[in-house]
Amino acid sequence: MERSPVRTTIQAESGIPFRLVYSDTKSPQNELPDHLHDWHEIIYVYRGQGSIFIDTGLENMQEGDLFIIPGSTVHRALPDAGNPVTSSALFFSPGLLASTAGGAASSLLSLFERCRKQRVYKRHLNTEEQSEVAALIDDIQTEFQLGHHLSAHAALLRLQLLLIFLERLEAAGPANPGKSAPGPSWLSSTISHIDDNLRSSLSLPELAQYASVSPAHFSRAFKRYTGMTLTDYALARRVIMAKEHLVQGDETMAAVADACGFDSLPHFYRQFKKLTGTTPAAYRRTMNSSR
Repeated sequence: MERSPVRTTIQAESGIPFRLVYSDTKSPQNELPDHLHDWHEIIYVYRGQGSIFIDTGLENMQEGDLFIIPGSTVHRALPDAGNPVTSSALFFSPGLLASTAGGAASSLLSLFERCRKQRVYKRHLNTEEQSEVAALIDDIQTEFQLGHHLSAHAALLRLQLLLIFLERLEAAGPANPGKSAPGPSWLSSTISHIDDNLRSSLSLPELAQYASVSPAHFSRAFKRYTGMTLTDYALARRVIMAKEHLVQGDETMAAVADACGFDSLPHFYRQFKKLTGTTPAAYRRTMNSSR
């Protein structure tokens, strides 16, 4: 049975919008389907190998890789069956730092915005950098395990130290993403073409012609390297675009639906709630109240 991109509900056991999935080994059988959520995510790889689809591209995953994934970015890890990746993943709401770090929040979050704009989500760490990142993640895990009434806040301070460390790495030199994962030469350009034409109808034959491959080959390869069907990917991108319209402007719901390529207003409401768990109007209210 095909699994479409789904909203990921992140449970924050600490009582604050911040969660750590610590040193977890994922197999292809228990990896989440492609998902998108509003929280920022940091993934650090300890060992194993695989690949990960993020936004429009495919990257290798191996020991020492760090991935910076901004909120509302479609992504999915594709572990190797014989040598699955063991990694830690940190999730946190962008608004969390706004309420705790004050004026420094924009600086702490600038890394995510740069990754989004440049579409460079991976950094390969050297041995010294790996030790520093692993130690900070260990400290966060220790705080959560302590269960002290101030542990969540202590863990949050460690998160801020991690973000400062990564920001300093970026300031010292651009990210070294390492070798990209192999994939068809047409994949990245075709995905960018899809993103640029979300208001239009995106038919499989037309996109296959754009990629200079047969429709059957396009469909198989797209699913293999992204984990999604063409329809599911386009839907996820339209919802992401709709989120941006809802937060950045005061357009009517009908205008947002039309701008993002939805067939009708009911279709927009239905699909938006399917992927986010809330209605467009409720999403706008929530985001505006947190600004």
